[in-house]
This record gives sequence, structure tokens and C-alpha cells, in this order.
Amino acid sequence: MTEPLWDVPDLAEFLRKPPSWVYDNHARMDIPSFRIGQQLRFSPAEIRRWMDTDCRETTF
Repeated sequence: MTEPLWDVPDLAEFLRKPPSWVYDNHARMDIPSFRIGQQLRFSPAEIRRWMDTDCRETTF
């Protein structure tokens, strides 16, 4: 069974950021999202994958 989709407040809570941060940064940071009508939705699995691949700092 797949997890239910997150809305902006759900993602903000998961990231421990305010909802305004999600709205301000979802496009700039390429946070995987899609729209249902005018509302943003997020797949929890895609968010976790994004965090693992695109949010890791690399050390040199």
C-alpha cells in the first residue's frame, strides 16, 4: 500500500520548516511536487529519495 500524499503543511512538518518555506523553495530547490488543481502535493517516497540524492552535502 502506498502512503497518502502530503500537502504543504505535511511536508513542512516533516522538514521542520514553516509552510511559507515550502512555498518559497519548492521550485527553486526542485522539490518533487505536482499540482492537483491549484494545490501542491508531494509523494513521501519521492521526498525521501530527493533528500537522499539531492540534499546530501558532498565532502572533498
